Amino acid sequence: MRKVSLVVALVTSMLCLTAVAVAATNTYTVKGSIASGGSKSKPKPVAVNFDYSIGTDDGTLSNPVKTYKIHFAGLKFSPKSVAGGKYCSAASINAASSDSKCSSKTKVGTGEVNANVGSAGKPVDPNLVCNLALDIYAGSAKSLALYLHGDPTSTPRCIAPISQAIDAKLSTDSKGSALTFTVPPVLLHPVTGLDSGITRVTSKIKKIGSGKKALFYSEGCKGTRKIGVTFTAENGAKETVEASGGKC
Repeated sequence: MRKVSLVVALVTSMLCLTAVAVAATNTYTVKGSIASGGSKSKPKPVAVNFDYSIGTDDGTLSNPVKTYKIHFAGLKFSPKSVAGGKYCSAASINAASSDSKCSSKTKVGTGEVNANVGSAGKPVDPNLVCNLALDIYAGSAKSLALYLHGDPTSTPRCIAPISQAIDAKLSTDSKGSALTFTVPPVLLHPVTGLDSGITRVTSKIKKIGSGKKALFYSEGCKGTRKIGVTFTAENGAKETVEASGGKC
């Protein structure tokens, strides 16, 4: 009887293991375009066109991405020169639940965020979407405010009312500049108990200013201008993807 019991236990364990689903893995695509030219002695103001797409290796809903670090080779920044030192911070937008008090001079870009809503790793329901308009503001001397908004009656449409700004920090290194931000829970889970799986984000930051007093300016780079994004999902999985932003 002991041998039979051991065999039954072993078979049961094997069946349980085979029944465990393998979690889907996020997949990422990055695209962008930035004008060529510029040098340290003659910096060139540039616009930044940037987008990325997120999917999974099995076509199910992607895992929410919590943190992004977007690096632009050969670029530097100066938001303080955009509107004579005026800013519209993420904190002020969130306090007002609107960007209506932001000066139009502080608005530096626009875009759109598209997402499906459901349970990560489960089949996608095309009717459950949270698509949001994106307005970008000079948030401080070293940050941009990313304002996302939409509701069930707006265009683009989101199944839940959203009005949320994100504080995106700007930093520099020897190779260029980076924009880093963490997505708040209300955007990761716009409906309680459900996940937001981003499908695509598009953004356009305007060319503003001149020389080193431009919002973004190019000091040049070698060969191809690289745009690199480090995606860190809510489940802890991290991946860095690089793409060409055009010639240096």
